[in-house]
Amino acid sequence: MIKLENFIYQILESKSKSMLVYAITLILFLLSVSTFPTKIIKAKMLPSKDSDTFSVYVDLKDGYSKKYTKEVTDCIARKLQENDIVTNISVFISEGQPLDFAALVKQSALKDKQWQAEMMVNIKRESNRDISSFNLVSKLRPIIKEKCNMYNANIKFIELPAGPPVLASIVAEIYGGENFNTQREFAYKIAKIFNAQKTLVDIDVMASKDYAKYELILENEKIKKSGINLEQIKQIIYLAYEGMPISVVNDSHAQNQIPIFLRLDDTRLINEKTEQSLKNRLKNLKLKNQYNQMISVSELVRVKKSVKEPELTSKNLKKMINVIAETNKDSQIYPLLEARTQMIEQLSSDYKVIKTDMLNLSFIDKNTNEKFDLVFDGELKVTLDTFKDLGTAFIIALILIFFLMVVYYKSYAISGGIILASFISIIGVILAHIVMDIFTQNTFYLTATSLIGFIGLIGINSRNSTLIIDFSKQLILEQGMPINKAIAKATATRSKPIILTVLTMVFASSLLASDAVFGGLGVALIGGTLISYIVSMFFVPVIIKNHMKKLL
Repeated sequence: MIKLENFIYQILESKSKSMLVYAITLILFLLSVSTFPTKIIKAKMLPSKDSDTFSVYVDLKDGYSKKYTKEVTDCIARKLQENDIVTNISVFISEGQPLDFAALVKQSALKDKQWQAEMMVNIKRESNRDISSFNLVSKLRPIIKEKCNMYNANIKFIELPAGPPVLASIVAEIYGGENFNTQREFAYKIAKIFNAQKTLVDIDVMASKDYAKYELILENEKIKKSGINLEQIKQIIYLAYEGMPISVVNDSHAQNQIPIFLRLDDTRLINEKTEQSLKNRLKNLKLKNQYNQMISVSELVRVKKSVKEPELTSKNLKKMINVIAETNKDSQIYPLLEARTQMIEQLSSDYKVIKTDMLNLSFIDKNTNEKFDLVFDGELKVTLDTFKDLGTAFIIALILIFFLMVVYYKSYAISGGIILASFISIIGVILAHIVMDIFTQNTFYLTATSLIGFIGLIGINSRNSTLIIDFSKQLILEQGMPINKAIAKATATRSKPIILTVLTMVFASSLLASDAVFGGLGVALIGGTLISYIVSMFFVPVIIKNHMKKLL
């Protein structure tokens, strides 16, 4: 302790050494802050969650039948089963899987089209595998998309979120345009830019595509003359194309009756998507009238071709189209910023680009004067809102502690020094995250919980500074010590209780460091408290020595 006291006293007595402390602190602070623009440390709402299950969403082009949807899901299931980690798979065609935490806002309950499917994939428990679920998904995604990319199916891998469920990691809401077609066309331009980003995957434009459909219209007059009952022809057409339960089987070992479902697949399936091909199939479907004559159904119905009307989506009574994207082992912020820059550069030749609030943009077509508003949502918005709120809370905490110190010490300079010393603990927070990023397999992000830990450090660091200042003041007033000598002695004397407090915080926080969600909080507290000790021992004495006279 005497050596520490002498060392601190030498620093206080030497102007050059005091300036060196300032310089070293400033350099470390600038280097720490520079880790954000250089992407040495990346920010994210919460790290990815290791789970025992994930989902696969399959969307074929509008108008495809269940036959083609089943081909794609069968291919995906076979490829997934080749991996030993996958235990079982449940496939839901033309419907969403039972709602889980991730599917609450992903519109699973609305899926009822023949070209839609969801797959629930269960994998081995964490203790029985060597790879995390999100790394497994990242490994499987390119394999599945390469082997099962038939019928231009859009295949998306959905993981359970670590935080609040959202539609997707990045959601670009497209508003405006004169009609749905121009709005959809603009949405595809945004999706194309998303596709150019290396870490953005599972990109989809959530807008209906135009496709031809054929309606069977009953010729009532012909049916009456044919001697066939109207209800009879309705039932045979429904039986041929939709199917219906016609009876049940009673099994003593079954909990319920087993329905017998009948559908005429040979008539239902056509080789070519043409009106003539449908008519040829209808010719093979015949009914016997009351005169025992066989009459082809094609003689009693009329085929009408039409274009399917698009399904419109709205939010706050405004029509919109969502362009969604997920990130592959990356934060949402960085690929979005790159995509946003490319949007401005690539679309500025055809559109007048206007920067609105936050990252949102507006585009005005130079030829038609159509205006499109692009609003970012999803986990990206949650991340930005959270960091903004926590940043505001941090600033408010600094201001409140500053005024509390002013009331206590009656000195703006001393109070400012205490706050500055507390703020510098960000060096330890950043360094601890860098160390964890080096020694862990996955990227260790600066998360929302990391910021919560940093806010908590302000009070701890302020307490350390207060201990040194109060004891220094006591030594000067009661023992008449010189200011520098009193500060050095007070710092050395208080070093033991301060380091005990630091070690207690480090040991307690180490239990959180490996947690998926609260790891950032634990690492921030460990790094921040360790640096706060060094700051309290060297930076605080230097910064208060010129202002101690105002307290006497």
